[in-house]
Amino acid sequence: MKRYLWQPIAFFTAGLGFYIYNGVTWNTWIQYLPHILGYAAICAALGWALYKKEGLNNS
Repeated sequence: MKRYLWQPIAFFTAGLGFYIYNGVTWNTWIQYLPHILGYAAICAALGWALYKKEGLNNS
């Protein structure tokens, strides 16, 4: 599996677990939703950057 796939997925899974655990514990799930969406955008940008970096290294 390519690094640009597994690394952002691993980071997103770890971050999502943290947000869900704290959201359930403190009953703030809805308040964390914008943070989760922002974190998903950051992980997607990381995946895109790693994909581009691998493309430049292969050419």
